[in-house]
Amino acid sequence: MKDKIRRITLSFILIVTSSLLFGQSQSELVYFGQNGKLEYKPYSDKGDIIPDFSNCGYMGGGVAIPDLPIVAVVESPSKGDDTSMIQSAINAVSKLSPDKDGFRGAILIKRGVYNISSPLKITTGGIVLRGEGNNKESGTVLLATSTNKYNVIELGINAKLTPIISSEQYITDKYVSSGSKIIHVKDAGKTFKVGDNMVVHRPSTAEWIHAIGMDSIAPRPLKGETTKESFLRFRKYGNNTNTNGTKQWEAGSKDLIFERTIVSIDGDKVTLDIPLVNALQQEFGGAKIYKYNFPERIAQCGIENIYGMSVYDPSVKEKDKYIGEYNADENHANNFVFCNAIENAWIRNVSVEQFDCCVWTSSSAKFITGQDLSATNPVSVITGGRRYAYSVWGQMCLFQRCYSSHHRHEFVLGASVAGPNVFVDGGGDMTFASSEPHQRWAAGCLYDNITIKGPDGSLLSVNRGWYGSGHGWSGAQIVFWNCSAPVIMVMQPPTAQNFAIGSNGTIQDKWVENGRRSTITAINGVSRSNFQDKGLISVGDGWIELVDQTVNPKSLYYQQLKDRLGLTALQNVISKSQEQNLIEKK
Repeated sequence: MKDKIRRITLSFILIVTSSLLFGQSQSELVYFGQNGKLEYKPYSDKGDIIPDFSNCGYMGGGVAIPDLPIVAVVESPSKGDDTSMIQSAINAVSKLSPDKDGFRGAILIKRGVYNISSPLKITTGGIVLRGEGNNKESGTVLLATSTNKYNVIELGINAKLTPIISSEQYITDKYVSSGSKIIHVKDAGKTFKVGDNMVVHRPSTAEWIHAIGMDSIAPRPLKGETTKESFLRFRKYGNNTNTNGTKQWEAGSKDLIFERTIVSIDGDKVTLDIPLVNALQQEFGGAKIYKYNFPERIAQCGIENIYGMSVYDPSVKEKDKYIGEYNADENHANNFVFCNAIENAWIRNVSVEQFDCCVWTSSSAKFITGQDLSATNPVSVITGGRRYAYSVWGQMCLFQRCYSSHHRHEFVLGASVAGPNVFVDGGGDMTFASSEPHQRWAAGCLYDNITIKGPDGSLLSVNRGWYGSGHGWSGAQIVFWNCSAPVIMVMQPPTAQNFAIGSNGTIQDKWVENGRRSTITAINGVSRSNFQDKGLISVGDGWIELVDQTVNPKSLYYQQLKDRLGLTALQNVISKSQEQNLIEKK
């Protein structure tokens, strides 16, 4: 009865809310229609729209994470290494027969501190590793003890999908707009059927790379050389000069591999379950579709209620201009949970410290939910390749209600990530770099109500030029929705767009002035731009609107989820505090 009253109450609030929104700030591109659901206006003359991100997360979004029954218990830690004891429990449960939903059961690790010297590996589906609390004083603590870099927990094995070459067909459309779920394939019904899992493979042709300027990235400056001098040298001599480690993009190296399922076929018209988040252009090679095999990928696994820590050498120190002396030892575990070939999995109520990364999802991971996570006090040098709190290389991943501090890139995408992906209701403090698509055309990510603070904190989707070894255009169709940071910088890549829509307010802390100035200056330098700081939170030539004001809906992801699946689906994923916040705001 209480759940029924809760649903009715929330339904009434949302209905009333929708009726009041028409007089409040709304985006030109996404706004409420007369039926109370969102409508979408193209941002290009080719019909590109901001996509529906609501398929991200466990089971495609809107599905409550299950509570599996306990089938094995690890009673108490030993005085030595506990890796084999926990791994033996995992191996034993792996031999159990799964139920009709693919679940084998949960392994309860009782409270205490467990020494883990090598990765705990879950390679069979349907297994949950559950602690008795993500509190280091009274919960279940996994303490990484080896003096080398490794993952404390690994889900799935390192594997890739295998295309079924005989099913390969080219898409016949001259242009498929970003945000669309419809493609055309000649005689589609002869090769494909409804329910087929398939890939939409967008190539990175030499023509496309040239069109976006990624075959002419000015090199990293030589010692004693300014960025401008490096650019002028490269303009004169091209790749015949010293590129200082900067690599031009090569054809075929930045392909986007979108995994989708066919929901209908009508002649040559194929409708997919999830929108594409990058345009398919025939002039740049179009795209092809094919079925695939992936027997190595596992599903229905979870990590819950655990605190992670790592042993490190406290005598190894470095100095930082902002925080002074800090712990910088790197000979210890660096990732807590690493998702390999796995789908429909979750990590929830997990807190870690001393790690570079709390959760990393590989390019073979999809439909992953990370929720109510915390990553603090990383131990490493503060420089490239380190301190990525939540790192996404997979697709249809959702990270909600996650926090970090003292990282470089809290909420970050890897190279050529084929979205959609979502970070929602998260924050980072004492940030030493940006939350962003980090490199080489990651496509389709929503940053929804993300707040970043700190000396170099920012939210970016820009041309990163020679950063790294030639990161270049880092992201496309990246949406910052009601976010806050010292600066949000969005640039428009050729053939694509990035968005900064709304803001939860300008950050007011002692780092703001420095962070804004250093970020804008640095990006202007590597991208050869000249964007000016006019005192507004958002900067750049991307799509920027409703600066320094909150746009409705407050959360794009949650509203899209409600529009697609209804109120119950929304309730399945929001927390009590989010619901209360929703009530209090209206």
